[in-house]
Amino acid sequence: MRRGWIAAGMAVMVTVTGCSGGADEKVTETVQAVVARDYVALGDSYAAGLGGGDYVDTSCLQSKDKSYPQLWIEDKGTAALGATVNNACSGALIGTVRSRQLTALNDKTGYVTVTVGGNDAGFVATLQQCVLGSDKTCADSVKLAVDTMDKTLPTGLDGLYTEIRAKAPNAKVYVLGYPHLVADPGNGVKCDSLVDARRKTLNEASDTLSEVISAAVSKHPGFTYVDARVIFAGHEACTKEPWIHSVADDVSESFHPNADGYKAYAKVLLSVTG
Repeated sequence: MRRGWIAAGMAVMVTVTGCSGGADEKVTETVQAVVARDYVALGDSYAAGLGGGDYVDTSCLQSKDKSYPQLWIEDKGTAALGATVNNACSGALIGTVRSRQLTALNDKTGYVTVTVGGNDAGFVATLQQCVLGSDKTCADSVKLAVDTMDKTLPTGLDGLYTEIRAKAPNAKVYVLGYPHLVADPGNGVKCDSLVDARRKTLNEASDTLSEVISAAVSKHPGFTYVDARVIFAGHEACTKEPWIHSVADDVSESFHPNADGYKAYAKVLLSVTG
C-alpha cells in the first residue's frame, strides 16, 4: 500500500543519528506527507460523456454535467477532493491518452479514472459493418477487432498504466470497462439490422475486450477494474429500458451510454471508491 493513500495530511517523524564531537546526537525532524486528493479523469468518449448531451465543445464532445467523472465528483462531494480535471476526449486512443492527457498527473493526484481501448480495437468500424453491412462483413470485422485486442492491446495498456503510476505515485486508479452494447440474442428482441447472430458476435467481442483490460489491470498494484458489463446488464441498446443509445439521431452518440447509463457508471464507481 502506498503512503499517499493512507498518510495524506499526517506528519511523519524521522529520526536522524549523527556524530558531533564524538558523541551520538539524535535530531528529530518533521516531514509533511504529500496530500493526495486531486482527481484526474482520462480516456475516450465513454469517459468524456458522449451520449449524455450538453457538450462543452465540438471536438472532444465532453458532457458538462452528464459524464461519469462529473457525476462521481458530485456524488463524492467536492469537500473530499482537491483539484479535479477531466482530460477525456472522444476518439482518444491509448497513445493519445499518453501523449495529451497525462499532464495533470502528479504526486498530489489521489484518484484517477480511465476508460480507453475500444477505439484501438476498432470498435467504431466494427459497429458500422454490423449495422450497415452483411453478416459476413460483420463477422470479419469483429474477428479483426478481436485479433487486435489479443495481440496489441495488452502491451499498449500496460505501457499506459505504467506511465500513470510513474506520474501519479500516490493515486488509486480505477479502470472502468465497456458494457455489452446490445441486447443478448433471443427473447424476440428486435434491434434493426442487428439480428441475433450479429448481437451475439458483438457481445462476445465486448467480452474479449473486458477480459483483456481486466488482465492488464491485474498486473498493476493499486489499480482496480470496474466491469461495466455488470453495470449495464439488462439495459443494453434495444432492451426495454436501455441505458445505451442504439442508432441515434446524432450518429456520434450511437452505442454510447445515455444520461441514465452514466448515472449507473457513477453510482458503481462511488460504491467502489467509497
